[in-house]
Amino acid sequence: MKIGLFVPLEWEAAGDDGRHLANTLDLVRTAKEAGFSSLWLPQHFVTGPAMRQLATSPVLGLLAGLAEGMTLGTGVLLLPMLNPVLLAEEAATLDHLTGGKFILGVGLGYRAPEFQAFGVEMRSRVPRFREYIEVMRLLWSRERVTFHGRYLHFDDVGLSLRPTNGTGVPVWVGSAVDDGVKRAAAIGDSWICAGAMSRTDLARWWGLFHETRIALGRTTNYPRQIARECFCGPDMKTALALAAGPLSAKYARYAANGWYDFSGPDGFAAFAKDRFVIGDDAFVRDELQRYRDEFGATEFRFRMAWPGLPQAEALASIRRVGRIAATL
Repeated sequence: MKIGLFVPLEWEAAGDDGRHLANTLDLVRTAKEAGFSSLWLPQHFVTGPAMRQLATSPVLGLLAGLAEGMTLGTGVLLLPMLNPVLLAEEAATLDHLTGGKFILGVGLGYRAPEFQAFGVEMRSRVPRFREYIEVMRLLWSRERVTFHGRYLHFDDVGLSLRPTNGTGVPVWVGSAVDDGVKRAAAIGDSWICAGAMSRTDLARWWGLFHETRIALGRTTNYPRQIARECFCGPDMKTALALAAGPLSAKYARYAANGWYDFSGPDGFAAFAKDRFVIGDDAFVRDELQRYRDEFGATEFRFRMAWPGLPQAEALASIRRVGRIAATL
């Protein structure tokens, strides 16, 4: 079973001990040694002063050398805020650096301060998104391109480097709304789900993605990646005790932005049920088999480190999950 590690690039400024980059690289090395097949990086901008975050593109270049043989992916880049010609160039370079194992995951973005800082109107994000993907695919697949669209205008342009296969880089599209999942089915090579989607939402949206592909006459042979927050401890009680605090704090920040609500009578415990994979070896093994059987999962993307979780515990969890996945 293929498993991938979501590489955390953010940390809390208040708890900055100067170790974040070193700790991140230790996570990556451990994941590679444990048999993880892919690494996935997020992207956000202007998160200060409370949160610090490494820029995605430089870290991708670093990991291409450190994690030779692994697939590198983004989950997700904020496409409407980026220059698609520059991104097409960078994606082609990463494709070469990884031996054709780079996946470009992209999304619309949702944080107003990011759009404002980049001078992009949020209302333009969907048409920009569509146009930018069209442009990148043209640039990847043709020697020379002339394009005059709503946002981009250029004549007789050729990329400095095209992808290794001469056609393009796989583009996976992230979304958490019906229209976005349909858009992913129409213009993406797969759909990127979020790590806190309920099983009900996963089933509905994977079904919608598949049905839309059929209706459009597009191939139904695509990767099915399931994203989860994951922690595997030495026993059930310890696993829950170690993960509950860091994950509660992280999702409280999401809830403050209106994304999630765990204010019910059972609070975070009820929210985490059927969303996160937290437990001992037996529980994690059962959950992976369950996702594979219920959703036809071909691979997983696990976020396994959060601010507040001791580094040694994160590394031990990665090793446990690697051993479990090797038996499935």
